[in-house]
Amino acid sequence: MKRRSILLLLLTLVPLLLPAQRRTVERTYVSTDKNVYVAGERVWCSAFCVEPSGKLSDVSRVAYLELHSADGLAATARLDLEDGRGAGALQLPGTLPTGNYRLIAYTAQNKAEQGYDYEGIAAKTISVFNVLTTERVTGGVEVVSGEEYEKMRFPVGAGNDAGVELRWEGNGLRLVNRAGEALSLSLSVYHDDGIRENANPGIADFLSACRTVGERTLDPQALSDYEGEVIRGRIVGFSPEMMPQLIGKYAFISSPSDKSDVYAAPIREDGSLVFFTGSIYGDKECICEIEGLQPDLNCHVELFPPYVGAEVAAAPALLVSESLADALRLRSVGMQLERRFAADTLYEFLPRPTDGLFDENVVIRYILDDYTRFPTMAEVFVEFIPEIRARRLSDGRRDIQVRLAEQVSNPFFSSGSALMMLDGVPVFDHEKIMQYDPLLVESIDIYPNTHFVGNRIFEGVVNFVTYKHNLPSFRFDGNARVIDYEGVCVPMAFTGASLPEGDYPDYRQTIYWHPLLSVGADENRRIDCRLPLYKGRFTAVAEGMSASGKPVKARISFEVR
Repeated sequence: MKRRSILLLLLTLVPLLLPAQRRTVERTYVSTDKNVYVAGERVWCSAFCVEPSGKLSDVSRVAYLELHSADGLAATARLDLEDGRGAGALQLPGTLPTGNYRLIAYTAQNKAEQGYDYEGIAAKTISVFNVLTTERVTGGVEVVSGEEYEKMRFPVGAGNDAGVELRWEGNGLRLVNRAGEALSLSLSVYHDDGIRENANPGIADFLSACRTVGERTLDPQALSDYEGEVIRGRIVGFSPEMMPQLIGKYAFISSPSDKSDVYAAPIREDGSLVFFTGSIYGDKECICEIEGLQPDLNCHVELFPPYVGAEVAAAPALLVSESLADALRLRSVGMQLERRFAADTLYEFLPRPTDGLFDENVVIRYILDDYTRFPTMAEVFVEFIPEIRARRLSDGRRDIQVRLAEQVSNPFFSSGSALMMLDGVPVFDHEKIMQYDPLLVESIDIYPNTHFVGNRIFEGVVNFVTYKHNLPSFRFDGNARVIDYEGVCVPMAFTGASLPEGDYPDYRQTIYWHPLLSVGADENRRIDCRLPLYKGRFTAVAEGMSASGKPVKARISFEVR
């Protein structure tokens, strides 16, 4: 049994063990690659989730981001947190109106906190320009002359603090840790084209405010995202008379092509569901289904949205001027070229925790190549795979069993149910596996141990992996639903280091972005930074905190002619 499986199994008991006054209070700060964007860009984000002491929190595993304007909720994202640090990107829709927006961040702990202020010190204001439409945020834009705009621009503080130093060395940055202890930073380099930035609180203001939070009351029954997001849902489409047939059954959510994204929840008496998940990365299609449901029961799983949709006051009006036309045109060109030519070459995927639901060290894998082809699944099992057998049930259907490696008392086959999966999606009617075309299957992976999926026990797991990885020619039961699921962001850095010279017209506005930069005590590091084709003024910002919770920030500007 896997450690992760045990943790997910025990999570339902956690709210009963933690009184309200002893649960961890959290606040989340988000640094971004810059403060001014055009519609269609990504807002690159780095999250710092801390306790009131100012140290990083190890409780929540998910941070929720919401972007608001006077017209309502504009965009959302989820960041995976590992010991209080997380990274990702919030995609700005290309149709977003011009105006100022508020970016707020919170965890499940904040959702459980009475009177939590979503507009508090953790919120920040970013500006968005849409140069392809005249749409504006309601009451959120003020047009001024070029002269007035220059007068109203406020100076942004620059320089190095006592903890970290930044220097530009002609074709790269020099970052020096002077804090005397390890640092966790975000580092950004971007084009400073003279567009007015918003005055947002820095991480020093944020950490100072955190230490004055004091005791807060949290709902003791609220569930925290200890291992990953806690997904809530319900069964819809059933009548009270049908409920006895649902009690004791399990609902499942899973994702094709990712055998570890499988989660189960028992159906409660009121039809509600709670899935305790790990980190589900990226936007994907998920399959929601109910195990063992009679075909005449016309009901299905519905998942609740995870965001609170907070009531947020409108941000201050965005100042615009005709003098910004050239700068905004360059930003728009850079955004479109990046999305068209450099979507995959500029990014560097950062390490992320691996899902331990299925142990790849014990998998038994059979490749169905040209020498091991059989016309039916029954022949595949009989002639090729000794770890699997199909047993005939009393109703004539077949049940597939697995030879368990861990069960000494029964060295042959398990007596209980095994979990059959096709491209990572559970198949509860094993007769459908028996009838499936083996010519579509590339490999058969067998996990010969007992596994917990939620608190559902399976004696062995078998995953049939097709060539297309998308369940070709498979027909689901009537209760199954396919939904678009927004998982946590895949953590990435934006460096441009892998892009060959001349590969595309390089007009990047964000030149360099690393959201999870670890710098050792007294480390002196050289960071290569490839500049775009155009010349001008650029700004570099390093922001973060030390291991003991001290804020550090450095901001420098330099000219390239």
